[in-house]
Amino acid sequence: MSQPPAHQRLSDAPLDLGTLIAASEGPGFGAMVVFTGTVRADNQGKTVTGLTYSAYRPLAESSLADIETRAAAEHPGTRVLTQHRLGDLVVGDTSVAVVARAGHRAEAFAAARWAIEALKNEVPVFKLEHYADGSQAYLDGCSLNQDSTS
Repeated sequence: MSQPPAHQRLSDAPLDLGTLIAASEGPGFGAMVVFTGTVRADNQGKTVTGLTYSAYRPLAESSLADIETRAAAEHPGTRVLTQHRLGDLVVGDTSVAVVARAGHRAEAFAAARWAIEALKNEVPVFKLEHYADGSQAYLDGCSLNQDSTS
């Protein structure tokens, strides 16, 4: 498949799945898988009230673009688009989205799974959780470039 179309990979505004889905369209795609991640109300026994995502935009944008390109190489015949939210979010807000298109569902599911695992392990986006007790903490996350996508 050709290179993914240009789209906004990082957003300070709520993610627009309709726009991401439209950008992923193309001939020959009979299957589409959409994955979204949302802010949870609790984490490790603490009540979460919201969180703040931050990133060095050029590096995070480049990492997302690289994942899209590698997803197509790992899963021939697919197109994967990614998007991550930055800024302040509340419980229930969508923080990340992956759209995978392929000729058939098995390939679309595999490409979507591969892409979200790569995103969580490689993209340098920092997550500061805010808790009901007034405290906050940056989450450790995954080690950069950890290979759990194989």
